Amino acid sequence: MHRIISVFLFLTVMSGTIIVITSENWFIIWVGLELSTLALVPILCSSFSPRNVEATIKYFLIQALSAALLLNSALIQAWLTGSWSILDPVNNVTALCLSIALAFKLGLAPCHFWFPDVLQGLPFIQGLIIATWQKIAPLILLFYFGQLIFSYLIITAGLISILIGGWGGLNQTQVRKILAFSSIGNMGWIVITSIYSVNAAIVMLVIYLIINTAIFLLFDHLNVPTLGHLNITSQLSPISIALVILVILSLGGLPPLTGFILKFTSLYFLIGNSFIILSSIMIVGSLLSLFFYLRISFNTSLILFPQHIISITAWRNNVNTSPLTIKTWAISIFSVLGTFAIPLTLPLYMIT
Repeated sequence: MHRIISVFLFLTVMSGTIIVITSENWFIIWVGLELSTLALVPILCSSFSPRNVEATIKYFLIQALSAALLLNSALIQAWLTGSWSILDPVNNVTALCLSIALAFKLGLAPCHFWFPDVLQGLPFIQGLIIATWQKIAPLILLFYFGQLIFSYLIITAGLISILIGGWGGLNQTQVRKILAFSSIGNMGWIVITSIYSVNAAIVMLVIYLIINTAIFLLFDHLNVPTLGHLNITSQLSPISIALVILVILSLGGLPPLTGFILKFTSLYFLIGNSFIILSSIMIVGSLLSLFFYLRISFNTSLILFPQHIISITAWRNNVNTSPLTIKTWAISIFSVLGTFAIPLTLPLYMIT
């Protein structure tokens, strides 16, 4: 794909999200979501392999279904109230359709079935867009409507997402599918927290975006499609081993890494509202997901991985020096922010 076309499509995706966030009109919100989706489709199938095209078609069909549900809920709302403003109180039918539409867009359980398969069929960079940027607009809508629609329905969907995100990733060997189930689980944490504190949920979303961006960029740079390919990190450089382990453990929520703030913030607000049983179930789901995070870390730290072909490490013989690329700088910045950025999250404790 030509560079100018790629830049134009990326700017269109970003503008669609900005339109959704800043609009107060149902129809304009629908237009922004569709604009972002349609501009993303050529980006997803840019490599044009059969598996890539299949994943793109699945993604487009799911997004079309969710957009149709959202438009139907907007039409019902406009028919009942005579206005397209989202500031008007929503009725039960509109709330139900809206909840299902946003659950499909976010990959929340039980509407999550499409997300691991689509992410598996895409390259890491395209998968990064779906797992991070495309979650912003639906989450902002959910943050706004979460206080107005069925809160118990959103809590249930978030709780099931945490359990499925932890349970579904246990028997996976494909790195993209593991990251997909990890994303499903983290969306559950953010969605549940948004019911009690939108500000805390926004901070959690920013932390999740930073850590997930670092992971996808790292795995794209190392080209590790499965757990069996993690041994190549030892052939590239020892720094790659340290980065992968730290960022993965940060996503798992181990202290004192940045990802610990994500889990701690949610539990802080839930326990403060006396939801002890709900918090306990969420911790169990987090422990399930921690298993495959540790599995990735353990396999990465092995110098001789099982079925490993002994070869001379490339980083010892590479004496050529070249300027660092933009991608390398991005990996470094996001990795540092995703692991050692706890001081930047200290203002979170001032949220009431």
